[in-house]
Amino acid sequence: MFLSYFSPPSEEVFSLKSKSASGTIGSVISVFDGNVFPNLDKAKVAIFGVNESRGTSVPSASNNMNSFRQEFYKLYIGPWDFEIIDLGDFKKGEKIEDTYFGITDLISNLLSIGVVPIMIGGGHDLCYAVYKAYESFGKGVNISSIDSKFDLISDDMTNINSRNFLGYIVKESPNHLNTFTNIGYQSYFVHKDESHEMEKMFFETLRLGDFRNNVQESEAYLRNSDIITFDLSSIRQADAPSVIFPSPNGFFANEACILSRYAGISDRVSFFGLFELNYLEKFGNQTFSLASQIVWHFLEGLSLRVGDSPNEKTLKVNFNKYLVPIDQGNYQFVFYKSKVSGRWWMSSSTEFEEENLKETIVPCTYQDYLDAVDGKIPSRMTRLLRL
Repeated sequence: MFLSYFSPPSEEVFSLKSKSASGTIGSVISVFDGNVFPNLDKAKVAIFGVNESRGTSVPSASNNMNSFRQEFYKLYIGPWDFEIIDLGDFKKGEKIEDTYFGITDLISNLLSIGVVPIMIGGGHDLCYAVYKAYESFGKGVNISSIDSKFDLISDDMTNINSRNFLGYIVKESPNHLNTFTNIGYQSYFVHKDESHEMEKMFFETLRLGDFRNNVQESEAYLRNSDIITFDLSSIRQADAPSVIFPSPNGFFANEACILSRYAGISDRVSFFGLFELNYLEKFGNQTFSLASQIVWHFLEGLSLRVGDSPNEKTLKVNFNKYLVPIDQGNYQFVFYKSKVSGRWWMSSSTEFEEENLKETIVPCTYQDYLDAVDGKIPSRMTRLLRL
């Protein structure tokens, strides 16, 4: 079905795979060899590379998937009970719009058969094509972007690019975007108009400094996402030099792995992508080694999913319910704590009603609950009540 979309990895990769030590990813992963496509029916995760940079500030940037595979195949698998396949390298189209169309078609088909796509490379503008893949399912989409920028407004708004793709997603009609979350933005990379628009649309944002003050809080930001995109330019240059927009400040390497593990643990996340790579030989494989470890941590998180997202059927069985009175007792905050994982959620319901099946329930943290008990309105609750 996807044969025409991909080119196989180089012979060097297959040689490396054949020599892989027992227990490594290279010894078990199924790889497209140019003739026989990996069995999608048995796969849980499909990894592939994209060498498309025409929508970035460096159109000549190159993604060296062979360097990624050299590092990724060396890593030892965890106690995972799912199969991983390598689809090869996605063929970019004659025009960038052709690449968008192909990515949308590919992702849509993989999602429909229950395969989690992991995309490596390409500009962050490809997130627009990924979003379009979810339109065919006719339900709301939640996107989280780990990025030093919002990518909402750019100097050139006539064409989609890596600095304005969110603006294009927002303008889509009909629109299926429920929420957008940014983790790791740096204020000096964000135009004031972008900040104003993000607030007006009630999108969640977590500044890099605030993230670093409480790393664990970011798990709640990612938990309700369908799509998680990671702009590797948001990692500091010392840890990831081979990117399109290197910067001295950003996430540390271990923080990037923590975030990817949180992404994998989320029951809802069905797409994970690493973007903005730019292979520079003088730096060796450092960035691609980190990228491989980021993907490994996502897979580790995926193996730890417990399926405890609340719904109408499970709320009364799998959750403890906590009521926090507010406004002299006329209203209440409603919190839920999973008996399985210990994670917290909060409800949009504030009325004293015995049953309210129309409530919206979103992830939160234990600290949000403590703030409510102390009489402080959690910022996440403020946003929820405005929606």
